Amino acid sequence: MIFISIGLHAQEEAQKAFSEGVRLLKSNNYVEAEKQFSIAISKGETEQGLKMSYVYKGFSLNGQSKFDSAIVCFNKGIEIDPLDPASYTDRGKTYSFKKDYPNAIKDFEHVLILDSIGGQAEAAYYYLGRIKMLIFENEEAIKYFDRLLILAPKDSEAYFLRGTAKSNIMDSDGAIADFDKAIELRPNYMEAYANRGVQKINKTPVEDKTGKNIKCLEEPCKDLLKAKELGDTSVDDMIYLYCKKCK
Repeated sequence: MIFISIGLHAQEEAQKAFSEGVRLLKSNNYVEAEKQFSIAISKGETEQGLKMSYVYKGFSLNGQSKFDSAIVCFNKGIEIDPLDPASYTDRGKTYSFKKDYPNAIKDFEHVLILDSIGGQAEAAYYYLGRIKMLIFENEEAIKYFDRLLILAPKDSEAYFLRGTAKSNIMDSDGAIADFDKAIELRPNYMEAYANRGVQKINKTPVEDKTGKNIKCLEEPCKDLLKAKELGDTSVDDMIYLYCKKCK
């Protein structure tokens, strides 16, 4: 009975520390959250409880930009439960935070082995696409966003990102089509209006947008002015160059 009581008391302390750590994490108090999750780990006895404490300690370390230490925590979580794709997603994100893209790609690819159609698969395709854009492999990025959109056909950000990747390879028509869809799904998508306006300018004949004969580029300017209305100041130069003759 004494041993049982001691065990139950330790688990209660672990649960109390974990709950307090979650509360602190939600309020962005990462340092104090880390301390609470460390207590939960020291008191914890169940595998599930330890795994979650390591994972959440990793989140609190990420919040402090202590990415190497966070990866150690995610490693511990994966050792306890190597079949949970979410832990590989969390570690992959941390690798990407520290710009270790090869290891991030390995983790997200492993996620797809464990989950090919669920929420973790969606996250893996999303981050793989983002990483491929960052390393200038836009054709590969487009393929990942294609797969993401099969699973999440109403994901406005996926359309936006795929459109941006298409912009990067000078596929203006494909980019505009994706920005159209992003705006259809999210009518006040500021960045999509801005990028669509730029792509419409790219498609405009040179003689209509250079020299003394420059005129109001009505369709692109609608998008640029809408982006400006929504708060995008990055379009100011484009508006000055191409929209000042618009009524």
